[in-house]
Amino acid sequence: MNILLVIDDLGSGGAQRQMVNLACSLATRGHTIEFFVYYPQDHFRPLLDKVGIPVHLHQKSSRFSFAPIFSLRRLIGQCRFDIVLAFLDTPNLYAEIASIGYGESKLVVSERFMYPPGKLPLSLCLLQECHRLADAITVNSHHQRERMIQEFPWMRTKISTIYNGVDLERFAPDHTREHRSSESLSLVAIGTIVEKKNLVGLAKALTICRDRYNLKPIVRWVGRNDNSDVGRRSLLEISKYLDRNYLKEQWDWLGERSDVPELLRQHDALIHPSFYEGLPNVVCEALSCGLPVLVSNVCDHPLLVQNGTTGYLFNPDSVGEIARSIFTISRLEAPAWQAMGCAARAFAEKHLSLKRYVDEYEDLFIRLSGL
Repeated sequence: MNILLVIDDLGSGGAQRQMVNLACSLATRGHTIEFFVYYPQDHFRPLLDKVGIPVHLHQKSSRFSFAPIFSLRRLIGQCRFDIVLAFLDTPNLYAEIASIGYGESKLVVSERFMYPPGKLPLSLCLLQECHRLADAITVNSHHQRERMIQEFPWMRTKISTIYNGVDLERFAPDHTREHRSSESLSLVAIGTIVEKKNLVGLAKALTICRDRYNLKPIVRWVGRNDNSDVGRRSLLEISKYLDRNYLKEQWDWLGERSDVPELLRQHDALIHPSFYEGLPNVVCEALSCGLPVLVSNVCDHPLLVQNGTTGYLFNPDSVGEIARSIFTISRLEAPAWQAMGCAARAFAEKHLSLKRYVDEYEDLFIRLSGL
């Protein structure tokens, strides 16, 4: 098949990681793959170059420029792809408009997020209605699929859930490590610094751990700053809290990193306190590395993490519950910690493999194209 993948950029985001992994795997299976992007971020570009996947860049001149749509439409018209796959809101919209009149190129759009709680804003509703132009819709969580069908019943015949895939060889356990750190409990958190990631809630839980449990875990946060006004406010809020409550020695900012598998293996557990999520790559990757996961009890998280078996679930609105999950895992003896890690890896091998993820997309493409 001749397949075009459409996304905003090749930066370090989770959607980009999943699309690039899909592209490289499909290329190794003999499919012809091309990319279309409109921002020149190249974090994952070397992986595409390695397998010879071309990237078409039409850089946006301004936030509200629609010029990329015309370039994308020309590309689709010239190449007559069997499949066009888009990830994320704006790329989805661009692909939907650009594909009008090119029915022989089957269009798949993918939502990689969760609807916010409550009534959906009009702008989001309009974007979702544009999915009528797509031949299929994919999401990466069952919770989001159910919510989308609830809000837009006409989607039922088009939508399917395809869980993210993990490279199980790259994200693998460190079998030489037989016990937790002998020093302070080390926790790694990975994600963009935004309000929904609940950084302040985690920091407040550290205060409770110190004052109530006499426990001082180390949190290392991996991820980029969000340069929007909301993102800058989130960073300022958490920085002020850490400073006022004397927690700066327990919190390290590591920024964007390319050595995520190594970082996961160096810590005792992943902590992921988000208020809501789609299907976070980092939770899947931590499980694959045999790392216990402390995660908010929202969306599809209870399907990923079995409480007391592969990690612990907590209410993200309760800093007491977050603190209690940290304290509980700090009390695990080495055999129990190892057993939790082994169970995490076994779950990943069964449900989160890259092969399963690529198989499901390939099957969908074959059904749509009739090849």
